[in-house]
This record gives sequence, C-alpha cells and structure tokens, in this order.
Amino acid sequence: CSRPLHVSSAASLSSSKTEPQRSSSTDDRRAREEEEAEDAEYIPKKKAKNPMVKIGYAWMIGLPTGIISFILAKREVDKNRLKQLKIRQRMQSSNEGDYEGSRYRRHTEVNLDQ
Repeated sequence: CSRPLHVSSAASLSSSKTEPQRSSSTDDRRAREEEEAEDAEYIPKKKAKNPMVKIGYAWMIGLPTGIISFILAKREVDKNRLKQLKIRQRMQSSNEGDYEGSRYRRHTEVNLDQ
C-alpha cells in the first residue's frame, strides 16, 4: 500500500537526520521492482465470453429460417394462384361457344304466351 501520508515538515526534517543514508544498491533494487510492477500484465485465468457470439447465433438461425419461410410461403401463394387460374380458365371455356337456343327460347315463349 503506497498511500502518501501527511507529515509536517518538522517531522520530515527530524526523520532525515536520524535515518542513515540509503545505499545505491537498495535504490537500484527498488527501481527494478517498480519497473517489473509496471510491466506486469493481467493474465486472465479463463477465457472471456464474447457478447457478439449470441448475436452471431441469432443471425445463423434467423437468416436461413427467414429465407426458407419466405420461399415456402411464396410456393403456397403460387399454388393457390395456379388453382384460381385453372378455375377461371374452365369458367371461360364453359362460357364460350354456341348454346342451344331452343332451350332458352322455350322459357321465353312460354312466358310470353301466358
């Protein structure tokens, strides 16, 4: 814990008088320890989790699912459209051509005679 202490100037003068001078080898050792402390890096013990992995999984699942569901829905719509087109063509082909006029004229003649 290298927290600076608040000491009066008188106390610092008296302590410097009583303390012996430090040797240069002690200063060198302390300087090396400080350099090692600065160079020390945090080494994690287990691998960190990437938060983008969940988003990646969502894209991996969501994109193909969306494309497949779109294709299936389109096929279903095309099938229904084809059914309706065939029904319309049958209706048009049944309406084309000559009708037996006598069948319809009988009803109109009967109605007029009455």
